[in-house]
Amino acid sequence: LGNVLRVASASLVGIAIDGFEAWRTGIESWETLDETTQQIAVARGMRLLARIPRPAGATIERAIAARAAAAVPAAPKPAIGAAVQRDAISRGAIQRPPPVAASGAGAEASEPERGGGADAKSPPKAKRVAKPVPRAAKPEVDVEVAVEVVEVEDPMALPTHSLPGIGPAFAEKLAEKGLETVEDLLWTLPRRYDDVRTARPLSQVLHSEGERVTFVGTVTSSRMIFARGRRWAEVRVTDLVATTVVRWFNVWAGIEKRMPVGCRVVLSGVVSPKGFANPDVLGIEVEDGPAKPMPTILARYPDVPGVPASRLRVACATACARIGDAADDGVPKPVEAAAGLPSLASTLAQLHSPASDTAPGVLEAMNAGTSPWQRRLAFGELFALGIAVAQRRRIRRADLAVPCVRAGDVQGRLERALPFAMTRAQRRTVGEIADDLGRPVPMNRLLQGDVGSGKTAVAFAAAVQVVSAGRQVAVMAPTELLSEQHFATWKRWAARLETWPVGRAASADRERPLRIEMLTASTPKGIRASMVALLAAGQVDIVIGTHALIAESVGFGALGLVIIDEQHRFGVAQRMKLRDKGDGQGAPHLLVMTATPIPRTLALTAFGDLDVSLLDELPPGRLPIATQILTGARGRAAAYKLIGERVAAGERAYIVCPKVESSEPDDDGGRVFKDATTTAEEVAAALPTVRVGLVHGRLDGLLRDRVMRAFASGELDVLVATTVIEVGVDVPAATVMVIHDAERFGLAQLHQLRGRVGRGGGAAHCLLLSQGALGEEAGGRLGVLAETTDGFRIAEEDLMLRGPGELLGPKQAGVPRLRFGDLAAHTELLLEARRHAERVLDEDPTLERPEHASLRQAMARRFARHAYGAEAG
Repeated sequence: LGNVLRVASASLVGIAIDGFEAWRTGIESWETLDETTQQIAVARGMRLLARIPRPAGATIERAIAARAAAAVPAAPKPAIGAAVQRDAISRGAIQRPPPVAASGAGAEASEPERGGGADAKSPPKAKRVAKPVPRAAKPEVDVEVAVEVVEVEDPMALPTHSLPGIGPAFAEKLAEKGLETVEDLLWTLPRRYDDVRTARPLSQVLHSEGERVTFVGTVTSSRMIFARGRRWAEVRVTDLVATTVVRWFNVWAGIEKRMPVGCRVVLSGVVSPKGFANPDVLGIEVEDGPAKPMPTILARYPDVPGVPASRLRVACATACARIGDAADDGVPKPVEAAAGLPSLASTLAQLHSPASDTAPGVLEAMNAGTSPWQRRLAFGELFALGIAVAQRRRIRRADLAVPCVRAGDVQGRLERALPFAMTRAQRRTVGEIADDLGRPVPMNRLLQGDVGSGKTAVAFAAAVQVVSAGRQVAVMAPTELLSEQHFATWKRWAARLETWPVGRAASADRERPLRIEMLTASTPKGIRASMVALLAAGQVDIVIGTHALIAESVGFGALGLVIIDEQHRFGVAQRMKLRDKGDGQGAPHLLVMTATPIPRTLALTAFGDLDVSLLDELPPGRLPIATQILTGARGRAAAYKLIGERVAAGERAYIVCPKVESSEPDDDGGRVFKDATTTAEEVAAALPTVRVGLVHGRLDGLLRDRVMRAFASGELDVLVATTVIEVGVDVPAATVMVIHDAERFGLAQLHQLRGRVGRGGGAAHCLLLSQGALGEEAGGRLGVLAETTDGFRIAEEDLMLRGPGELLGPKQAGVPRLRFGDLAAHTELLLEARRHAERVLDEDPTLERPEHASLRQAMARRFARHAYGAEAG
């Protein structure tokens, strides 16, 4: 992205926009900037780009070309120019952009417009810039059009120091937090509201220990204290019945002037036995001072270091008063009315400056984030997200694909070849996929299912159906080990099929064995070259591999289906690279699989353009994994004892640690976490008869795979690892999973790790270890895992606790980044927003109608800046 920005900015050199050169200099060191600074730089660049003047409907590129042509103007022809100018401006065809700084010949040419040279010092009424207009009939003739250029600034893009009360130092502090324009202040909303009207006398709140209260009292003393290298303000407050001490730490001197003895104060803070520490000051009423009304409702904004809360509050309210009415998030007025939502202007006004008569219940809803105004902001984001998802779905469905129709008794022959009976969920899912594959539209389907639910068999069924139609299949897995596992399994199943009908005119005499091959980074060079040639010639039916499949040199003769296993391990760009390797006859069908259950809201957003199939039934004979939470040294001893017993019975065990080595940093709270390297030594010492192996992400890939193969084959009894085994080899003999410092992991990740054991059909155990007593939150989280093996319930809990970005990881570009919407809390609002989005696109698929102009602009602005990650394409 840094390189793209540098190349793009180089093409704009010479554009006269304040701040452009400073921005261009700043991105030269893009790779050294932190993520927040990079986001700020992108937002600033987009605001600069938006200020490049262009006629209505013109693209940025054409506007830049026009500016370049205007840099060396020819002599104007007033007779033609004036008439064209007046007509164009009257029709709104020409906007009034900022002027271009002229120099050299251009400066001399503009002098006559300054009053014929009679008064060189008099200011010009307007600059005239010659703008060439191409003539289609006679391209060799240019007609010069004089365009009046008047600077019109976007009030949204004005710097913060354009507001009264914001000087350079204040503006600099705001800029450090990414608040650079008036619009930035507009969208900085309060985090809570304090109701001064509910302030109670001090004596009535002191018993509410641990609670946040608002109270009123009179100052009896105030002073600054300097001791042990620290400073704090100490104020005594009374209401004639009770007295308390209030302290503000690390503040500057002057508290005795701000809160003199005898003044009346309203404070909000948490009650503690020692008084109040760093409470919020809601109001100060000084005796004999200037009359200043006490506030009724005080908006509390996020803290900005070096900026007093009162000044930030005034700045944001001022920004709202100035441009709040002009704000537009693209939600059409009819949609706003149909959804029963307040207008955006009234929403921003209420949230920045709540009416003094706002009912306490309403204020409580605002503090909980459930008020109609906060719902309006969330709806705006979710509506835009719904538009984007629906557009993406429609674009993909507009593609053509080669239909791969299921013929004959394909399903029956397949089931007879598999070494197990399919579940009802598998049969249903195979049918859904078969119907999609038979259509002339590319399938885009997400297959979800817990570990061991049978996704591989469903994928195999889809693959053989596509091969029957004479097309090829590519299967991409995240690791070589998983690729080898799939390859061995599919070869074994293909051998049970013996022969298979291939080609559109498939018949008994057209049957032959399936040709399945594997391609990874470890494939020898000669074999790789041969396989690439066979793939391109259509002589391989199914190829299974890793990232090696997306190499430029790998092509297909007739790619009909792409299957992505453990899709969350791949970025969008990687998935699309493989999908784009079609043969030109049509886009290949796409099936992505995941064993990490995805909550409903994420399936509607991050994967909203995919159809979803769900394997919600485990194969018969699979027993639930017994899950226990153990703490301290006793818990660790019990876990190791169980491992010794199960290994003696011929079974195997995993032990997972959050760190690789002891030298890695631990928790800020002083907790020391277990590392895999030390733990492997500890287990070997505690269980001397047990063969212990160690794998982690820092090992060479070949060595790591060798150790995991040794564990799978029974050469090792215990495998100590980091989360590299989350997606790993299938070891039916593994029946024990021990996870150290389990509170360090997300619920979905713990569930995925737990799924590594019990795959052989017998009883299995998962032990969640903690070094000390668990807190209420951590205990509750792990308790959910101990209570249920339902991956979808666990995923929903994980979404509530960690949010979508943490749940799927930064590589998942489809995870939306929302400021006001909450995918965990706004499921119904998301569905409603999607319904309205679909209705708008049904009526205006390309959003070309005039009433959707603001929606087009909002979509471009929102999704170019922050809605999706860098791999969104």
